[in-house]
Amino acid sequence: MKKLFSILFVLILQIGFAQNEQYNDVVHYYHSQKNFNGIVLVATDGKIDYLNGIGISNRQTGTTMNAKTKFKIASITKTFTAVLVLQLHQQGKIDLNVPFGKYYPTYKGDAKDRVTIKQLLTYSSGIPNAVENLHLKPYQLPLTLDEFIDQYCSEKVAFTLGEKSNYSNTEYTILHKIIENVSKTSFASLLQENILNPLQMVNTGMLNAKDIIAGLCSSYTLEETTNKITADEPYFIENYFGSAAMYSTVEDLLTFNNALLNNRLLNATTTNLLLQPNKQLDGATLGGIWYSDGYGTFNKPFIYRTGGLLGSCSNWIHSMEDKKTIIVFNNVNGTNLYELSEQLYRVSTGQKPTISSYEKRENNSKTVNLDAIKGTWVLDLRPDPNSAPYFKDFILTPTKGNEFKGEFYGTPFTCGYFNTDWENIYFAFTTGDKDNVYYHSGYIIDNKIFGISYSEGRKFTSHWTGVKK
Repeated sequence: MKKLFSILFVLILQIGFAQNEQYNDVVHYYHSQKNFNGIVLVATDGKIDYLNGIGISNRQTGTTMNAKTKFKIASITKTFTAVLVLQLHQQGKIDLNVPFGKYYPTYKGDAKDRVTIKQLLTYSSGIPNAVENLHLKPYQLPLTLDEFIDQYCSEKVAFTLGEKSNYSNTEYTILHKIIENVSKTSFASLLQENILNPLQMVNTGMLNAKDIIAGLCSSYTLEETTNKITADEPYFIENYFGSAAMYSTVEDLLTFNNALLNNRLLNATTTNLLLQPNKQLDGATLGGIWYSDGYGTFNKPFIYRTGGLLGSCSNWIHSMEDKKTIIVFNNVNGTNLYELSEQLYRVSTGQKPTISSYEKRENNSKTVNLDAIKGTWVLDLRPDPNSAPYFKDFILTPTKGNEFKGEFYGTPFTCGYFNTDWENIYFAFTTGDKDNVYYHSGYIIDNKIFGISYSEGRKFTSHWTGVKK
């Protein structure tokens, strides 16, 4: 039984390492070539397949990205707002098909007696986007919600209601006010009570410019003409209200994704209503997200939601049939996150990435020389990059065929085996003491070694890296 478990473990790890290597290739390519500095998450049916961060979260201090780094999620906020509206609808407190003036009688524009809640949710209200050409001006002085709506969200209706979807923050700023009017509580409190607390999303919340949020990364703007990266211009993020003023982590957003799609935030009927696409409105849904029957690499039906606020950029895609979730956060603008998401999706579905560096390496693959890896490797066994250095030697000696022996962590072994069927060298071996068996597996690429160790008895898994001595 132990032998069977060992074989299965090795095979699974070999496949996992091969896929992780491809994910890593994609992330490193976009970091080195496309200004990506952020976090990526890939999940299948709600469970994480790959999670990695790369680059700098704060250029003043040199702080690097990690899985818990928080980002301004910009317009992904709108889906949280939509869920709060649909929850109130589910409770019988909001009718989606009546003019919103019923819930906001003090609104000053002519839309209040004409535009429905449903039209606000699908950006089809016809209310002009008054801030579109003002850049950051509406956000560089602190304004109350009422002041902001009076100044920038109360223009006369400009086109036939429900005729087209004209994306803007206007509708969701108005919805923020409606939520507070109907619930008789603040938006932030209702968000906490109805979504964040039940889902234990402890790394998510509303954001104010004066807040100090531990782990929140800074964001930066790439100057197109000079290719220079500068700090974002200052602004009051709270002026984005329920349209774009939240922060979160990729893992928290996956939690939200899972809860939404599994009817934990809304009942099944209301969830279906939220996700139902309006094809006349370019696939807009009541959830502030869009639906597509398939596009490019994402050739199956999927929903998607993007966010962009100067250097804070985000992309969230869920493929409905194969249940793949791709979440990408970046703190520098200029990276095509949809394109990056496509590459991650290719890997997640067993396809090879099409980035140029990967194709070049595929074309230049050569016969594996196992003697070239013979010798001593210095392993870095520290649990995380912030821990004190902890180095150990890994002695590796090929014997015959694809077999090898050696010494790991001071323990000799003779049961090593190479798998050279992939483009890189994969290996597996076991060590043990009187109480436990330790399973080790990894791969070697470009004179670097990457590995994982596992003990069923001691209930631990550790990752390590190393270089040739």
